[in-house]
Amino acid sequence: MSAHANANLVRFNFFEQAGAFLRDAKSGAYRVDLVRMQQAVASLAEKILRLQGDGDYSAVAAFVKQTGVMGPALKADLERLARAQGIPVDVVFEQGKPF
Repeated sequence: MSAHANANLVRFNFFEQAGAFLRDAKSGAYRVDLVRMQQAVASLAEKILRLQGDGDYSAVAAFVKQTGVMGPALKADLERLARAQGIPVDVVFEQGKPF
């Protein structure tokens, strides 16, 4: 798994555990709790900065091992999205005057 994918899973799982979003099991839809999301972002930033500042490699490895995994619900949701048609997956920003 790429470092980028692993970082995405760490964030997803950390935010899920913090209650920053909820998933409706019946529909598979996600709903963000803005207040909890703000708190979770601040908490994750603090954790990452502390781990980096302490230089605690073993704590980082344990954190990534614990939170850098894809659970079955997320896997099923991603597979469902991959089968869907017409869902944009990339955003292209166009700004400034064309040359």
